[in-house]
Amino acid sequence: MSSGDAESAGREGAPRAAAALCGLYHEAGQRLRRLQDQLAARDALIARLRARLAALEGDTAPSLVDALLEQVARFREQLRQRDGGAAEAALRQEIERLSEQLEEKEREAQQLLSQPGLEREKEVALLRRSVAEKERARAASHVLCRSLADETHQLRRTLAATAHMCQHLAKCLDERQGGQGTAGEQSPEPKCTEGDASVHAVVEKLREENRVLRQKVTHVEDLNARWQRYDASRDEYVRGLHAQLKGLQVPLEPELMRKEVSRLNAQLEEKMDDCAEARRELAAARSARDAALERVQMLEQQILAYKDDFTSERADRERAQSRIHELEEQVASLQRQASWRQVQPGFPRARGGSRLRFSFTHFELSCGCQGLGSAPGRAAMPSARKPPGGICVLLVAFVCARRVASAGLS
Repeated sequence: MSSGDAESAGREGAPRAAAALCGLYHEAGQRLRRLQDQLAARDALIARLRARLAALEGDTAPSLVDALLEQVARFREQLRQRDGGAAEAALRQEIERLSEQLEEKEREAQQLLSQPGLEREKEVALLRRSVAEKERARAASHVLCRSLADETHQLRRTLAATAHMCQHLAKCLDERQGGQGTAGEQSPEPKCTEGDASVHAVVEKLREENRVLRQKVTHVEDLNARWQRYDASRDEYVRGLHAQLKGLQVPLEPELMRKEVSRLNAQLEEKMDDCAEARRELAAARSARDAALERVQMLEQQILAYKDDFTSERADRERAQSRIHELEEQVASLQRQASWRQVQPGFPRARGGSRLRFSFTHFELSCGCQGLGSAPGRAAMPSARKPPGGICVLLVAFVCARRVASAGLS
């Protein structure tokens, strides 16, 4: 059993003991009030009996009256002592002491919970101290319960003596009534009838009071049985605490302790391996993420470069197409001019035709060499500096137009 279980058992046992003492205190107060009521009823009964004895016979038995007076005085003294509150003060002190012990136990439990770990000897010492305090509380409650039991027995004896006195008084009244009946036979009948009725009423009342007192005695016996059951349960609880303390005092075997330590070490190593594996996986995931980010950036740069190349090439094609249209228009106009001038007399055909053919041949050769780039004895032009095919056509058309124009002018 661990220290937490022992402390929890101690915390649970202290409120139970305090509640039990409070219950005993209330039951004792109720019994005292009931006994006070019973004594008051008996005082009234004794006063009525004394008055009736005085009415029936002037010279009553002085010894019986004196005994009753002494009994009443003794009862009043007991009531005065009870009213003094000795038992009540003892119960209150016991409740206060148990409340202080409960608060102290709660503080100790909080301290134990706040501390990370304590040695086994300290726990055993704490448990021993708590058991000693509980033993002291048990001894005090046992003394208190014994005093209450003695008072209960004394009250029972008092009730029995009072009942016996009441029965004796009833017998005396019956005897006096019988004596008065024999002595006064010559007296008128109505007077005897009145005396008989009053005596019978007194006897019936005494019997009813005796029955009520017996019921009260039965109730007190029931309370005593309940207290005995509570005492037995308390003893059983204390024995259980002793057994728990003995179980805590038994030391653990070294082999079991070594096995437990090795098991905990193995669990710690497994957890550390799991943590290292998780760290490696995290590092690999981070490196893969960085490589993927770098590749994405490189691909974005390549896409931007391809986009710029495509845009520039498209713009070049559009400019070349527009230039081709312009040159075609110029060539067409020049051809019309050339055809018109050839119709006129004195046009130098052979000269112009040889020059035009030479120019076309020259430019075809130059364009063919530039387009192939594989003339013997020369290195090919780099692909980045090759003019497009459309530009070559434009140049050829432009040169032809210039040649035709110059031939027509000449």
